[in-house]
Amino acid sequence: MSSVKRTSLYQFFDYCLQNRLPVAFYRIPNTKTIKVVAQRERQLDLCSEMKDISTKKGFVVAPFSEDKYNHAFVIRADIFNTEGKLPALNFAKVFGNQPLVAAGRKKIQESSRKDYAEYVKNIQREIWKGNFKKVVAARVIKKKKPGGFNVVTYFESLCKKYPSAFISLVYTEQYGLWVGATPEILLRVDKTGFSTYSLAGTKANTPNNLGMAWGPKEQEEQKIVSEYITGSFKKLNATQMEVKGPETIVAGNLLHLRTSFTFKNSGKNKWPEVVAHLHPTPAIAGLPKEKSIAFIRGHEVADRSFYSGYLGPVNLNNEVTLFVNLRCMQVLKNKLVVYVGCGITADSKPADEWKEGKMKSQTLLNVLSANKK
Repeated sequence: MSSVKRTSLYQFFDYCLQNRLPVAFYRIPNTKTIKVVAQRERQLDLCSEMKDISTKKGFVVAPFSEDKYNHAFVIRADIFNTEGKLPALNFAKVFGNQPLVAAGRKKIQESSRKDYAEYVKNIQREIWKGNFKKVVAARVIKKKKPGGFNVVTYFESLCKKYPSAFISLVYTEQYGLWVGATPEILLRVDKTGFSTYSLAGTKANTPNNLGMAWGPKEQEEQKIVSEYITGSFKKLNATQMEVKGPETIVAGNLLHLRTSFTFKNSGKNKWPEVVAHLHPTPAIAGLPKEKSIAFIRGHEVADRSFYSGYLGPVNLNNEVTLFVNLRCMQVLKNKLVVYVGCGITADSKPADEWKEGKMKSQTLLNVLSANKK
């Protein structure tokens, strides 16, 4: 493709939006380069199984759990480039003749504080009965979209604010517009094997908390997720495991407990199998896994959709790096919908979990003041 005068992120995104073309902007943690993946046509590649994803080249987005409303998909890398090297806007425009997926969407509802407290207590009753070790209780927070809100400016602001997070902006006609800043990797694949995190346990990033020991509730959350990850890799006969942590990490206005895992003799081609075993981990669903998913589907007010799913580049420059879609927000016509979740154990307190969710929402909401182009 011939090079011409530089196309800005704003121009490129607006072009994709006007022509309803799937596009993803992303920035890998601790790097400065914004990468762009876009299609030349509207129709998405839906992926019902991991083997479908493993053969694709592009940017994958998967939901918390597959259902009639939400499907994993890949934005094909018809265009794959970096900021400053975007192509001229001369690829063919697309109009209304392409077949589209009728995804639909359940109404997005907020939980009241009272209803959320009852949900937490309901989970605890099930834990005390021995049905679960942990369940993650999610909710949504709706905010009026500020006048002059520009999602590309907002994306760039997130990149500056959170250099160690995975920052993403994804648009498709079928599933809408999402933006996020997640601290949690699901799986990274390189020539030596796999690496992943156990990220569970949250408190506010304050000087007092930095020097204070973690409580039993947060330590139990971390232990549950770490044991699940270790067990998953053992089932895949992975050895030469290296473990680091748990350690306290800073994620913007929050602190988390994190344990890092590397498995050095795992065949690179096994990564779809690893993802299928890991997702969703107890950090976003619960334990036992399938039972927790069913409970969440039956009790949460809002459809999680792509919140607590995973996303990231696959088979681009031999890169497979998938992140858990935490700290994410859906951009609607007049509203911003922020998704948050908290791990509930026997020691949880509903008021503390409500407060924790509010803290997590500030990762995205406190950047809104810099959202104008």
